[in-house]
Amino acid sequence: MNGTGWARGWGSAAKGSDRHAEDESYFVSVSDLMVGLLFLFIIILMAFALNFRSAEDAAKASLDALTSQRNALERDRAALSLERDRLLIERDRLAAITGQLLARDALRAELLTLIREALAARGLEVEIDVENGILRLPESLLFATNEAELSEAGRTAIGALAEVLWRYLPCYAAMAAAEGCPTGVHDVLETVLIEGHTDDRPIRSGPFPDNWALSAARSRSTYRALIAAEPRLDDLLNGGAAALLGVSGYEARRPVAAGVTDEARRVNRRIDVRFLSRGPDAAALADLLETLETSFVPR
Repeated sequence: MNGTGWARGWGSAAKGSDRHAEDESYFVSVSDLMVGLLFLFIIILMAFALNFRSAEDAAKASLDALTSQRNALERDRAALSLERDRLLIERDRLAAITGQLLARDALRAELLTLIREALAARGLEVEIDVENGILRLPESLLFATNEAELSEAGRTAIGALAEVLWRYLPCYAAMAAAEGCPTGVHDVLETVLIEGHTDDRPIRSGPFPDNWALSAARSRSTYRALIAAEPRLDDLLNGGAAALLGVSGYEARRPVAAGVTDEARRVNRRIDVRFLSRGPDAAALADLLETLETSFVPR
């Protein structure tokens, strides 16, 4: 090989070596790039895994919190449901007691109307105060001024009243032997008071020192006349096995007409027969009141 050929051969070999070096350098660069990308991918994957784990833990914590709140709400709902049921029961008990009282007042009003109509049929006109349960007899019908003994007309009027009272009162008292009574009227009354009332003018003469004595004496005189005319009235009892009829004197402390005119004083001089309805059963009422008070105690 001549010199020129050798030179050409060497030059070709040198060029081939450079190309090989360049190829190796290229592959090394690509390999480094792939390693870098793989490392970056691993880092991203680890970050994603950590974020996913954190998100999973947060979701679990939120779910646990929601479950706890739901359970608490369920417990509260159950407690409120029990409280509602209890309050409904107490409401029904209170409604029953209220209904009982209203029914007794209605029956008392009916009784007063029956008595007034029965007395009117006997020619005796009287006033009634339905709201307060009162049958009113004026002084002029029963007594002379400053007197406690019934007049002849007064005795006749009280005799008629005794007859009518015996006709109706046994049905409204706690008298098991009463017959022919309307349904539901048994044991309605607590007491029937014969009340004496005077006007406001002081007594200046006569057998009584003051209006207190006069009002009390008139109520006793009226009561005795009723029992004399119909002794069985004295046997009537209320639901507590106490005597149904009683007496009281109020002097001028419960006027029905205001003022100091002669007409007002005339109206205030009277005998009232007051019919008091029985209250609810004491034990049931006490139990209900205790329950209601407990309901409003802060918890």
